[in-house]
Amino acid sequence: MAIERKHGPALVPRPGPGYDDLMPHDLAHYLVAECFEIELGVWGQLAAGGGGIFAPSPQDNTLNTQRRAKRIAEIGRADMRRSEQLVVVTVSAWERSINRVKHQTREFRIDADPDTLKGAVGRMDEVARRWQALQHGASLTFTWPSHLTFEASNSRRGRRAARRPRPLARR
Repeated sequence: MAIERKHGPALVPRPGPGYDDLMPHDLAHYLVAECFEIELGVWGQLAAGGGGIFAPSPQDNTLNTQRRAKRIAEIGRADMRRSEQLVVVTVSAWERSINRVKHQTREFRIDADPDTLKGAVGRMDEVARRWQALQHGASLTFTWPSHLTFEASNSRRGRRAARRPRPLARR
């Protein structure tokens, strides 16, 4: 996967976690975050300038880049957890819909709107068909929704509170 983004340095491609010719795991994360509007899951963190599961090249991994990525990861911790759970639920539902049971799932107590889940399964099926139809060397391109892009430089979220000077004691 190649990632072009507005914020942060270029990222080094990484091998995906396990091969799946029908639905790559990283692509499933993108589709779930898009459908469920998860601002700071894997792809939202990348769009915001964080690193998440990808990393910049060593020469681009400056202290400022590391600090930004750490801040975004801390802010997005709950979104990452929700994203991981929804990927499992959505991929499992999609696989059942195509009569393929590859992954064993455990029960999750997660609030997932049934209509959104149905839409995510449909989107996953549509993208999986496009993915499978690709010729060698061809690609699919997705653009992260701007309304889900966290603007770290314009936000106080995750920043330390400014210390107020203590008043001088009178004697």
